[in-house]
Amino acid sequence: MKFFVKMPDSVQAALRARGVLQDSLLYCVKADLDAQGQYLDVYLAFDRESLHCISGLERPPAKKSRGGVSFTVQDYSYYPLDTIQSLDVVRQVYAAQLVLAFTDGGEKAICRFSLGFAAQFEKFKDCLLKTKNGEAIDETRFGDEKDAFCAKCGRQFPDQERKVCPHCLDKSSILKRLLKMYGAYKGRASVIMLVILFSELLAIAIPFLSSKVFYDNVLREGQPLYGQVLYVVALIALTGLLSALSMMLYGILLSKLNMQAMHDLRVSAFSSMQRLSLGFFISKRTGSLMTRIDNDVDSICWFFADVVPQTLAKSVTLLGTFSIMFSIHAGLTLAVLAVSAAFMGVLYVFSNKFQVKYFRRIHVATRKRNNTLVDTLNGQRVVKAFAREEREKERFGSVNGDMRRADMESNIFFAKTDPTIYNSYQIAGAVIYCIGAWLAVTGSFTLGGLTAIYAYINRLLDPMDFFMQNSKNWSKCADAASRIFELLDASPTVRESPRPVSMPQVRGDISLSHVTFEYEPGRPVLHDVSFDVEGGKMFGIVGKTGAGKSTIISLMCRLYDPMNGSISIDGVDLRDIAAADLRRHIGVVSQESYIFTGSIADNIRYARPQATMDEVVEAARAAAAHEFIMAQPDGYDTVVGVGGVSLSGGERQRVSIARAIIQRPSILILDEATAAMDTQTERKIQLAIDSLKKGRTIISIAHRLSTLRDADMLAVIKNGRLEEIGTHDELIRRKGEYFDLYRLQNEALKFIGAGDEA
Repeated sequence: MKFFVKMPDSVQAALRARGVLQDSLLYCVKADLDAQGQYLDVYLAFDRESLHCISGLERPPAKKSRGGVSFTVQDYSYYPLDTIQSLDVVRQVYAAQLVLAFTDGGEKAICRFSLGFAAQFEKFKDCLLKTKNGEAIDETRFGDEKDAFCAKCGRQFPDQERKVCPHCLDKSSILKRLLKMYGAYKGRASVIMLVILFSELLAIAIPFLSSKVFYDNVLREGQPLYGQVLYVVALIALTGLLSALSMMLYGILLSKLNMQAMHDLRVSAFSSMQRLSLGFFISKRTGSLMTRIDNDVDSICWFFADVVPQTLAKSVTLLGTFSIMFSIHAGLTLAVLAVSAAFMGVLYVFSNKFQVKYFRRIHVATRKRNNTLVDTLNGQRVVKAFAREEREKERFGSVNGDMRRADMESNIFFAKTDPTIYNSYQIAGAVIYCIGAWLAVTGSFTLGGLTAIYAYINRLLDPMDFFMQNSKNWSKCADAASRIFELLDASPTVRESPRPVSMPQVRGDISLSHVTFEYEPGRPVLHDVSFDVEGGKMFGIVGKTGAGKSTIISLMCRLYDPMNGSISIDGVDLRDIAAADLRRHIGVVSQESYIFTGSIADNIRYARPQATMDEVVEAARAAAAHEFIMAQPDGYDTVVGVGGVSLSGGERQRVSIARAIIQRPSILILDEATAAMDTQTERKIQLAIDSLKKGRTIISIAHRLSTLRDADMLAVIKNGRLEEIGTHDELIRRKGEYFDLYRLQNEALKFIGAGDEA
């Protein structure tokens, strides 16, 4: 049996009990919902005769059990392939269904599943229909599905470029990787460790000097240091002073290292984002990415600040303290050791059982709050326009309340458990102290030894608390590190060729050959599209909204790669062209023109930062933007906010056009570049574009077909297919799709007195 999921042995056994042999099954897929939307495990698999569907509930194996997942069967059914006419994956709001259409005209929804499984079901459907019809199955287009699932638990890897299962992730691998990152600062880290070790050794010596030495050697007659009070007190003070100074130095050095590590990690995470493809950002919300860069990096840097240096220091503290205690009284020290071991064991159980759960809840709540905050702040224009301030207050209050509850539940839990555990330790310490006092009264133990032992009992709380808090913080750190490492390890879906072709100059000839593309598997946006664009000419692409025009532009810019077919410039496949050359030769003005925070001049020269001010003004004039820019308070130095909120839609669009013009691209792509402009400004832009035609390939998408009448060639896209291609006059004479679009639009314009005759 092949992919798309790994069928557990218990499910295979249930099918064998019903006469279905594993060796006969071809493909398997899993659904996760019942008809009411409740969780249910549903496995579907087919052989050359029938489609089998078995549903039930999986149970994880008991701890320390070598058995696998158990499966309780609730229902089983099968459908002969010759009775199946077709299958359809029906997407709904939050879920989808696999619907069977039978040869007798009937239909049946045989399973329901989360939308995330839709891509697998599309492939499963395709395989079943091809098997039914006796057609060959091209498994290469499925990718490496065989390795898409964790061999241990059978779950799909969340990132197919990084074969790591978060459910089975070994925290030791995270620790090794963090230590490797820490190695980049080994020089400064070594100094920090030496300083803190020196400080801890001094701190361990202080109770010994102030208790054991002072009471037993200074205050008792006949001892070597009897009566030398000032000497011992000065020694204790000097030891404390050196310990305090070394701790001060440690804090300064650690602060510098921590800040540098946070800076480097944030830059690395941000750099990793920048090299990822556009699809990554479309699938992620801004608030979620902000949480990774901000909160997750803070959690990881705790590792650099505390874990490595403090683990070494506290280990030395424990070993040193117990060594001194054994030298004072072995019996009492063994009792303290037993109490300490029990104390740490209880804390470990609590941390393992509850802490990860609470930290993950807090992270999810934080991410939701950030997403809501970003949405509301970026959408203030819409919020104000529809007077939805109160609604946004309620929405933010709701998600902030979720975070408050997550934090509160965590704090209440630890407020209950921590004092109980620590007080239990103190009570046990007091019992040991009483035993020591009895020994001192009977004369088998000294007063100095007793006070030293009790001082060390209290001192042991610090390193033990560190290790237990370490466990709590380590759970938080590991959770954050797994997300950051997924980001650092993620590979772009659009990769540069290992041997890219350098193209310093291009003519601008573009060829699309049998291009098919889909954003979601099984739902093609473009179907077998082929056409050629002659260099130095103007090529128009028209069609109704959603026809696939902007997708063609995205593929030409290589923001995505086609699923099938190829796109080439001057005969060289886009996938083989050096990315830097491709970006330099293609300038794009999209429907959504983004303006960065900064001056208008900086926004225009964004594509070519070295451009002079004269070139900025020239580009602005060509984009009919100079006049409105000069009307701003500071002209070209006027600072605009995030997204250009202080500019109108048409003004932002003209700045975007100037930005593309100053790039001096060989290929200029205009995707509804004049959609947000009035007719007069649009005509100015068209005149500017006419002046740019010489020696430059221009590809333009426009809904107002009159703006494309002078294009050298027009392509009409309908439902993702190339419907027609030709000049304006040729397409009008054919009286096809373009003629219908032009006639309808011209009639609408005539109605308002702005139309013209074809």
